[in-house]
Amino acid sequence: MNGLAVIFAVMNTLPTMPLLTPAELMRLLKENLPAIDHHGEVIEEVLGDTLRMRLPVVDSYVSHDLPVGSGQVVLSGPLMMGFADTAMYACVHAFYGRNIFAAMVNFSVSFFRIAGHGDIKATVRLLKRGKSLAFVETFLYSTNNAEPCAHITATYSVRNIER
Repeated sequence: MNGLAVIFAVMNTLPTMPLLTPAELMRLLKENLPAIDHHGEVIEEVLGDTLRMRLPVVDSYVSHDLPVGSGQVVLSGPLMMGFADTAMYACVHAFYGRNIFAAMVNFSVSFFRIAGHGDIKATVRLLKRGKSLAFVETFLYSTNNAEPCAHITATYSVRNIER
């Protein structure tokens, strides 16, 4: 391996450190996102290359009961996708800072199981931090099930801006 290859190999093993705290990210979300995108989300932790966020579920987020008394409920799919987008947007800002414009260019979701009526938690990981693109992955969990209910990947275009 030549010297440059060694430097890049070492750089890729260095941990990504967050630039913003959960409190700073919550303020940024309040400033940057329209009111319709706010659903009481709480950023619980930003550590290493990972952000954890929780969506407190209220009755109005529930779509309907499943047939014949199964006792399970269907949480709104669009709400869950929006929550994942908000969590990933926050994650991108956590590791790029305040002075960027982040716009989603790709979003793919797979729903694995019914979420149920518990709060939803997002575990978001920054997979790759490029100069102009950020690649993120999210697993959504219901607090009433240890297995993920959804998996989301997304790519964000990232540009520096002056504030």
